[in-house]
Amino acid sequence: MKFDMNSFKIQEANPQQTEDRFFSSLKDKEYLDESGYPRVDKDSDIVLAKSIRNKKSKSMQKGVIGYSYYLRIHSNKNLVDSRTLYKMQESKSSYVDTICKSDQEFIEVSHDTFAKYLNFLKTENIQWLNMAQKDIK
Repeated sequence: MKFDMNSFKIQEANPQQTEDRFFSSLKDKEYLDESGYPRVDKDSDIVLAKSIRNKKSKSMQKGVIGYSYYLRIHSNKNLVDSRTLYKMQESKSSYVDTICKSDQEFIEVSHDTFAKYLNFLKTENIQWLNMAQKDIK
């Protein structure tokens, strides 16, 4: 099967959309949105990607709303692979390992990188993860 990047497109955030959007793995999803992406309603530990509505600044045009896009990464700057996420959590042995020594954080990325990672979350196709990873290195 030929891999076609153009077959998966995520739309820019709709200017009328007023809420932040939080994306999770297929296993952790609360629901699939209208495009089939795994979503949750609130920001939490299971969120792997999020689009956050920016506050309107003086430099923005009247009525234009912008979004910032964030992806969860490990301390080594690798994106979180939702397919192996649970194996890693099971290997942590203590409360200190699981809570106090979190090695993950969010970084801001371009819309294109965000879209590639969302397609990975939706399809679990490793090629999407690899393309998104190349964009942030």
